[in-house]
Amino acid sequence: MIGIDIIAVRRFIKLAQGDFPHWKKFFTHEEWEYAFNRPNPSASLAGLYAAKEALMKAAGGDLVGRFDRISVAHQKDGTPRACIDGETSKHFYISISHTDETAVAVAARYA
Repeated sequence: MIGIDIIAVRRFIKLAQGDFPHWKKFFTHEEWEYAFNRPNPSASLAGLYAAKEALMKAAGGDLVGRFDRISVAHQKDGTPRACIDGETSKHFYISISHTDETAVAVAARYA
C-alpha cells in the first residue's frame, strides 16, 4: 500500500515552541523538539504531520486517525523512519519534502 499527503505550511506558521501542550495529540515531544531545532520549524512540523497522514493511509486498518500510535524519527543522516507504538517499523518507507509553502510525504508499506 502507498499513502501520500500534502499540506500547506501556513497552517503551522504561527506555532511557537511553547504551544506543545495543545499539539501533543499530533506530535511527540521528540518530533516537536526536532522541528524547532530546524531552520524552518513550520515546514518541518508540516512535513511530520504529512508523513503521519501518509503512514495512516498506507497502513490502513487500526492506524487510521491514530496520531498517538505513529511517530517519525530520524537517523543520523536525516533519513526519516516510521515508528509504530514506539518501535521503529521495518514495514514502511517514508519520504518527506517541503518548500516554504507546501509539505508532502509519501509512505510505502512493504512486507
